[in-house]
Amino acid sequence: MARPPQLTPDLTPGELRVMKALWEVGHGTVAEVRAELARRGQELAYTTVMTLLGRLAAKSAVTVDKEREPFIYRAAHRRESVLRDRLREFVREVFDGEAGSLVLNLVEDSTISRAELRAIERKIADAERAAAEKPEKPERKERK
Repeated sequence: MARPPQLTPDLTPGELRVMKALWEVGHGTVAEVRAELARRGQELAYTTVMTLLGRLAAKSAVTVDKEREPFIYRAAHRRESVLRDRLREFVREVFDGEAGSLVLNLVEDSTISRAELRAIERKIADAERAAAEKPEKPERKERK
């Protein structure tokens, strides 16, 4: 089965850490992104952060304002979009596309709190209400 096209760039774990720091600061220089990474307990060399931001720019994951120095980096994709695409890929790869299996595994996990369970229940109820409000699409007839 062919994989559906990805809307957001494929990121390495290191690139994702840099993106998370960039989303947190909104926009920033290499030094500002590096400082946010350090605040998160991820000490990286300045040149490493610069290299990762350069790779992210090449993947169109960030935009670079080169009008002044130091350059300013800004995420080109919303955090929610990237995480949603990564989650879809995870479900496809690990759970064979069965999102229900993921949810059941989370619910059965003894480390999940009651508050997290209630939040999952609310999200499910919201999704059910939204689905009930949408008109059903008619089935397509196959062409012969």
